[in-house]
Amino acid sequence: MIYNNLYNLLVRARDNNDLSSLAASLNVSRDTLRRQLESLDEGLAASLYVRLDSEKVELSDVGLAYANACEKINRLVIDADLKAEKVRRERENTILIGTVSRTADACLKGRTDYRLKTRFFDSSSVQAAGRLSIIGRDFDVALGIYDESWLRKLHLKALELSDSVLAVASGAENPLCRRRKIDIEDLYERKLYVPQHGLFKKIDVLVNDLRDFHPRIEIVQRESISSALCELVSASGDYILVSPEQDLSGKGLRTVGVEWNYRVSYGLIYSTRSGGKVLDYISRLEEELKRTAE
Repeated sequence: MIYNNLYNLLVRARDNNDLSSLAASLNVSRDTLRRQLESLDEGLAASLYVRLDSEKVELSDVGLAYANACEKINRLVIDADLKAEKVRRERENTILIGTVSRTADACLKGRTDYRLKTRFFDSSSVQAAGRLSIIGRDFDVALGIYDESWLRKLHLKALELSDSVLAVASGAENPLCRRRKIDIEDLYERKLYVPQHGLFKKIDVLVNDLRDFHPRIEIVQRESISSALCELVSASGDYILVSPEQDLSGKGLRTVGVEWNYRVSYGLIYSTRSGGKVLDYISRLEEELKRTAE
């Protein structure tokens, strides 16, 4: 049988077989209720009733089985509605952050009453522009490095959290990563994975200088900070160019500073067309960061 809400009448009929009082409780006439019950019996191989007349409705074994099944369905629907409402309320008070870091930055936590959840997203990847052009679908804001020129091109804004000196990440077993900083010469005879040329002007300056003055560092352009790349770097002892705020410990990498002065902008990236929730979150966060900085 195809389920419809009329089958809920079987649950009521199971618990009250007096047609008059049942009709009154449903605010319909007795004749209307009887016709509705009769319509449920049409086309079934076995009748739902052992009695259905102007006075009584008594369910057969088949009718009782259907009534019990309908009751379970109703419970499942109610539970699903409650869960959906819970998710809706949580989503209204949750900011989804796209980031390569394992968690949102410590400076963002506890700053507002919004809950923070992360989704993997690499703002320095080749595919970043496409996903940022539809920001708001996969995540509300992005957290990572950015370039002012492509912010304008993609109609995006950024709340700068730092203007950081670029760092590198390597496998946690790499002994050099136990230092606070390493020298540029420590990168010699190693691969350094960097974003594709043209994505970040400041990074392009660094890469050009390394090629001109430190040719013993093998520069490799990457498409993204993928799990496969992190595994490769961890096993080989090579390096990925990153912002020092990026936490790749979930991928087995440790970040270490380098003795140079090449910087990059890092912060929250959002659309100029963002909804009220995102703009409210950014506004509250700005105020809180200013207050604590005073």
